[in-house]
Amino acid sequence: MKHLNKIVATLFTLAAFGAANAAPIDFKIGAGNQTQQIAQVESATDLETFTGRTDKVTGNLKFDPAKRTGSGKIVIDAASINTGIDLRDEHMRSPNWLDTAKFKTITFEATTVKFVKGNTFSVTGKFTMHGVTKTIKTNVEVKHLKESATTKSAGFKGDVLQVKSKFNVNLSDFGIKIPAPAKGKVSNSVTISVTVYGQSKG
Repeated sequence: MKHLNKIVATLFTLAAFGAANAAPIDFKIGAGNQTQQIAQVESATDLETFTGRTDKVTGNLKFDPAKRTGSGKIVIDAASINTGIDLRDEHMRSPNWLDTAKFKTITFEATTVKFVKGNTFSVTGKFTMHGVTKTIKTNVEVKHLKESATTKSAGFKGDVLQVKSKFNVNLSDFGIKIPAPAKGKVSNSVTISVTVYGQSKG
């Protein structure tokens, strides 16, 4: 009985040691099927509602499943955002709006990640758009999927990290002024949503 107790104690010690020393996992966004990455911006007013969408999203994430913490950066190709109307997209990319020739990307870099409950994390980070950086705080849904036949059949290599978030920003906070002809059709407050999948290999 004493011998059995020693074995059990040893196993618990090894398990605890392994969990405490488990290394964070690095994930790369955009390394697999690009259409798995989605970034959207929605403007809604009493006169018009539209959504811009792109799958040109890249970045790197680090996640520690044991400690439930992480970090990372997501990069969106600003010029690739498509609202479904060519003329509107042309205006959006112009110097009066996003000025994508000068500011090619929209980025979010996490600085603080805190576990809330379930798959929900509170994330504070630096959001950069139109060359202006602001600190924002938002809830993020994170799911860690270990490598399996299912993840492989979906085209992923290694473990998979699914990350979803939605938050609002004011265009005026980023130096973007709505021209008179667009007032009433474009909201100063827009909703940005991101769904990305990172893979740990490849």
